[in-house]
Amino acid sequence: MPLPRKDPAARAKTARAYRRMTVDDRRAELLQRGEELFAAHEYGELTMSKIAKAAGVSKPLLYHYFPTKQAFFLATVSRGAEELGRRVMPRTDLPLGDAAVESLTAYLSWIDERPEVFRRLLTAAAAEPGVREILAGIRGDTVARIADALGHPDINAAPASLRAALHGWLLFVDGAVLVRLDLGAPPRDELVEQLLGTLAGAVLAAGDETAAARLLEAAPDGVAG
Repeated sequence: MPLPRKDPAARAKTARAYRRMTVDDRRAELLQRGEELFAAHEYGELTMSKIAKAAGVSKPLLYHYFPTKQAFFLATVSRGAEELGRRVMPRTDLPLGDAAVESLTAYLSWIDERPEVFRRLLTAAAAEPGVREILAGIRGDTVARIADALGHPDINAAPASLRAALHGWLLFVDGAVLVRLDLGAPPRDELVEQLLGTLAGAVLAAGDETAAARLLEAAPDGVAG
């Protein structure tokens, strides 16, 4: 797939804008453009030269911020992970079921905004060195947050059966989302109900009947049944 080209006037305008940016703003702009490029193209298709040209900056400037293509790619993944983490942070002022619904809805909304980013992250891009470690870190943090909400603030002290159930549920969530992207269904609210129900089932199978019941207490109509 050919990369988009900017006409000389547009590139000059972009270059002037970059000169006026702060270091943090410039890096954020490059990461935003990088996320778009890695979503639209296979990782192997892109080179630093092509990325710089598509972003309207010089290759030396790109190398100034990111020494390699892998470093650039990992930075875009980390940026997305940080944004996602902020959006799905469960609220502590809500009943457990309501907080879970809100977090799941935020998660699916984030994916709906950038479906190709998510797809490439879990498929081809996941084979790149460093990406698997980032994904493992995201899943580990998510398991710890869920366990904390279920009454286990120290994830290392939580029952092994619960930790295994939560890790397995997260893998199920990723698979369900990929299928939804392929099929265009079910609707977001319906999938949230399904995911909440399977989370309660996983927690129940791990032996925590009380936490499973709390997850379903304030759940949307139809989940508990």
